[in-house]
Amino acid sequence: MQNLTISLKSPLLLLCLALLGLTSCADETPATTADPFADCRYGAPKPIFNEQVRSIIQHNFRLEEDRAVETVSFDDGLQLSILQTGCDYINQEFRFNLTNPYPGAPASFWIQEAINHFYRLGQLGSAYVIYASVADALNQKSGRISLGQSTELQSGFYARIEDGKSGNGGLLVITLSEQPSGSVASN
Repeated sequence: MQNLTISLKSPLLLLCLALLGLTSCADETPATTADPFADCRYGAPKPIFNEQVRSIIQHNFRLEEDRAVETVSFDDGLQLSILQTGCDYINQEFRFNLTNPYPGAPASFWIQEAINHFYRLGQLGSAYVIYASVADALNQKSGRISLGQSTELQSGFYARIEDGKSGNGGLLVITLSEQPSGSVASN
């Protein structure tokens, strides 16, 4: 797997690119009648992906009153949902639906799955290369990551990895945020 990286030496680089830059990678946000995000520091969330990205076969984005919900289907069957929440501090929750529930899998398995999935996203095109840097940061901190706990990847940038069950399969939840976050994965 080709390893695409951006230097993690600048504490704000990864944060700004991952949480701000990627929220505007796709085309446009659907129009709404009243903007509940008008007073938010970053404005309304925007889609990260679109159907023009290679290997994406279905894409949906909807802006709700307090969050954005994006769903992505890949040509190999992988399903991804992204919940973007927060007004002044952004949270992006990536929910990967896995075909196998992996009962009893150790934390190291789920951490490696998170790393692998972010490397995969990082190879979707130049607009998504930042995800390879997130994978690199997760890999560097993997020995200090505990499931369900926020881990500071660099100053002001946190990740939390959780496992769960979704239907007959597994659920891998990775939350990227500007502040440590609580558990939101549901079984």
